[in-house]
Amino acid sequence: MAKKKAAAKKPAKKHIVRKSIPKKAPVEKVPEYMVQIHEPKMIRKDVLESLREIIIFMQGYEKFRLLQEEKVTLFAKLKRELKEIEVMIDSKLRHYLPKGKLHPVTREDQKKRDEKEVVDSMSYMEEKPVPVQVVAASPMPVGKVVPPKNELDDLESQLKDIQSQLEDLS
Repeated sequence: MAKKKAAAKKPAKKHIVRKSIPKKAPVEKVPEYMVQIHEPKMIRKDVLESLREIIIFMQGYEKFRLLQEEKVTLFAKLKRELKEIEVMIDSKLRHYLPKGKLHPVTREDQKKRDEKEVVDSMSYMEEKPVPVQVVAASPMPVGKVVPPKNELDDLESQLKDIQSQLEDLS
């Protein structure tokens, strides 16, 4: 039989202090290839035109941003002035105004009124149409055109009458 070899003891590892080797500075690599550009002036022109368009776009964006900031400041100013007006109304103006017997209009009241108006207008549409009488048109003078009268014209004529009456009184 073969004899077994006795396992040799491994010597304990000693800490070896290694001296640091100075690192070499990275060497800049020069590209080992060349690209030939046909018509370099045209490519330069295209690049410059695209840069010009980018600058124009950025200028437009700056104008837009300034307008947005101005809008925000105007709204903040408007909000502040509205608060001041509400304070003035509540504190000063209410003392001079008479107390009325009317109740404040709420949103629910307004909705009810709106619904009632819609129902009234629908019932008006359901009514039978009034027969229209055809009247023979009288010849109109050639030089003068008379516009058709409507409610606005009637109101204006009433306003003129009222103003003339007021002038007569004073």
